[in-house]
Amino acid sequence: MEYWIKVVFADNQELIVKDTLRHNISDELDALEIESSSEVIVVPMKQIKYISCDSKIFKKKD
Repeated sequence: MEYWIKVVFADNQELIVKDTLRHNISDELDALEIESSSEVIVVPMKQIKYISCDSKIFKKKD
């Protein structure tokens, strides 16, 4: 399932990935990893102001 994720940086620049397959915060809590169908993006947590994503990934299955 693909979904979108938006990362807003401390300097208010935005990164929007519309074909995200998976996102994860590293075990050391120092980086956000975003895997899309075409690339893997690693962003240091110190640079992130906030993250938002498509709510359909959190819907409960009946």
